[in-house]
Amino acid sequence: MTQRRKAWICRAVLAAALICYLFIAWAVPYSCTDDLQWGMEQGVRWWKYGLLNGRYAGNLCAVLMCHFPPVKVLLMGGCMFAIPVLMAALMARGEREKFLPMFLAASGMILLMPPIMWIEVYGWVSGFGNYGVSAAVFLGFLLLVRRAHQRRDRLKARAALLFGWALVMGLFVETLSLLFVGVTLVLGLYSIWDRPLRLTYWAGFAGAVLAAALMFSNGVLAELLGQGTALQGLRNLSFPPGSGPLAAGVSILKWYFHRLLPIAFLRGVHMALPMAAIVALGFWNSRVRPLAVLGLVPVGTFFLIWSTEDYMTWYHAAAGCLCWGLAFLALAAMRCELELKIRRLLLFLAAPLALLPLAATTTLGQRFYFLPTLILIMLAMDLAAPLLTARAGTWAAGLAAAALMVMWGYRGAVAASCTLARNAEIRRVVEAGEDRLILPTDRYDRIFWATRNPWNMEYAGYFRKFCGIPEDVTLIFLPGGSDKNWPDYTPEQWENRWELAPSDGVVPTLPQ
Repeated sequence: MTQRRKAWICRAVLAAALICYLFIAWAVPYSCTDDLQWGMEQGVRWWKYGLLNGRYAGNLCAVLMCHFPPVKVLLMGGCMFAIPVLMAALMARGEREKFLPMFLAASGMILLMPPIMWIEVYGWVSGFGNYGVSAAVFLGFLLLVRRAHQRRDRLKARAALLFGWALVMGLFVETLSLLFVGVTLVLGLYSIWDRPLRLTYWAGFAGAVLAAALMFSNGVLAELLGQGTALQGLRNLSFPPGSGPLAAGVSILKWYFHRLLPIAFLRGVHMALPMAAIVALGFWNSRVRPLAVLGLVPVGTFFLIWSTEDYMTWYHAAAGCLCWGLAFLALAAMRCELELKIRRLLLFLAAPLALLPLAATTTLGQRFYFLPTLILIMLAMDLAAPLLTARAGTWAAGLAAAALMVMWGYRGAVAASCTLARNAEIRRVVEAGEDRLILPTDRYDRIFWATRNPWNMEYAGYFRKFCGIPEDVTLIFLPGGSDKNWPDYTPEQWENRWELAPSDGVVPTLPQ
């Protein structure tokens, strides 16, 4: 196959993937969990004055995407596409024949995420603004660092770029802000021996530190540290407020090793599979090749935790921590250049260390594991490059990615069809001046998409305002799956409706 033909195939695959990701982004419904507020004046106040947190960059993305649907499509779809592109560019290291197989492998592994992670990242607009966009920005930062290291030109301009990039990068999520300070500090320390890059790398560190200062100067953090809880109980410390450093440290480490690391193997194989590949391939390319069989341990740990959905016993926690340790040892045992080995180890450590600051609070969620998942996938791709670049490996990655894109695209089409039907019914009721609005709900709501229906009077008010519905209209939401036979609905669906009247009144009866 000629190089020109390969280039055209690559462009065609990338174009098809971009269209798919843009379609999925278009199909994601706005959720009553924060999206509606971010799309109104309330969200602008939250962002402008930092009323919820110091996530100024992530919250700005949420404001823009929830105010302007075209921005949602372009920013969400663009970042969904950019993430595997940047992962492939980083791991291909300039070798063109590696890029397409790695892009396909990255896309497939990302789309293999479990429903709960999909809901919290790709199926939730404001969630993606913080966790999806930040991942793309971090990968872009790594690519900028590599180019600065390789080209060593226009270093003052690169320093200014890295400062601004690191500043923005650190204003998405609190825990990642601390990770980015650590990443840029490592780069700064490295530049002590690589003098031409001192200004560039320390500028990145300065940007990350400034971002962390802005992030943690928020009053919510002071409230959390002083009272042990904040945001009406949404944030709670994992240790009693006022504890000494030693007691607080013990509680944090206990929560970290007992909860956060084992949860990586809960609900899906999105982290177990790449970790298994790292263990197996790392030991296979070492002097202790028989240890490659330990690649079965992460998969076995997933089945152990998945079978009981328990990660809090000592043996579940021990199994989870063992997997992280085996992956580190496998990378350390590999036979390769020392510089490459150190880079791989540092990249790997970013995955568990991204979770460490979370141990200061009791907040749990699969969205926190999105960036660590991407890091493990990149390392697995890097080690599996000889297999992926073989024709069979490329075809396997391509077919898997295509199948998963079709699957998610179909689910997106179902959600989008329901959204269009709801929008049409809202317009009809508003134009007719009716006092009751009945809306269907798609069968994937709260399964793959964050909840689209309000659950109390307060959020019903947000829903009316966001959708331009008069305040005196009674909202009636049919249960999930009612989109299949809309505009008809069964007596059973009507019986299971969720109704929110503007005030106490007579409950509507089934219309004839």
